[in-house]
Amino acid sequence: MPIQCKEEIKLITEQEFHKIDYDIMNTVFSIHNSLGRFLDEKLYNKALTEMIPGSHREVEISVLHKDYTKKYYLDILIENSVIYELKTVTKLNSIHRLQLLNYLFLTNSNHGKLINFRPASVEYEFVSTKINKDIRFSYKFDTNYWNKSDELCIFIEQKLKDLFADWGGFLDVDLYKSALIYFLGGEDNLETNIDILFNNKKIGEQKVILLNKNTTIHFSAVADNYEKYMIHLKRFLYNSNLKSILWININKETIILNKITK
Repeated sequence: MPIQCKEEIKLITEQEFHKIDYDIMNTVFSIHNSLGRFLDEKLYNKALTEMIPGSHREVEISVLHKDYTKKYYLDILIENSVIYELKTVTKLNSIHRLQLLNYLFLTNSNHGKLINFRPASVEYEFVSTKINKDIRFSYKFDTNYWNKSDELCIFIEQKLKDLFADWGGFLDVDLYKSALIYFLGGEDNLETNIDILFNNKKIGEQKVILLNKNTTIHFSAVADNYEKYMIHLKRFLYNSNLKSILWININKETIILNKITK
């Protein structure tokens, strides 16, 4: 299986989730009142799982493709159906929501919860999605601005299609990026510094993934202002000695492949 979870996940309704969650949150508030708000995340994790029967801590998810593997860990799984992601941050933000959504997609779940122990009062957020496995595998590739005759472009397009065939869409962009770079030769072999120019004078160096002496690759998840984003990529290109950028934009179910050249 391309995606494997150490525990079997049971799908539940939103009503069932909230019924379980009600008791869990009472325990969360009790722990916060007893331990305060300045401990490390793992200590709250351990305290919570020790107080809740049928809970699992640091549940491993493996994402596989051929000899590539990436592992994720669910902070807490309760009754094999309720996923909690614990934080000790100033305030919850969109990055935390996207992380939990990624876990929901990987486990084909619909509901989860973020809990932040750092504020004076526990901060929490219910995260829900209607995106199921069928939707995640209804992705589409846009290659209108791709070089379909270039061997490197052909390889990248096919490898991305292989990854999406195994994993589907909507997952963390860094997962696809990590896997693709792995099959291109690995970050340790491809990452290097290039010169950055300003008014035709070198002002310093920038670290990039260099696929050959003239080409780098760039990943994004742009949903809006695609053209404006491209303008800044072109500025980067024209202020370096590179000749092209292979731009992979993964926005939910749409994957746009774009080769930008000078």
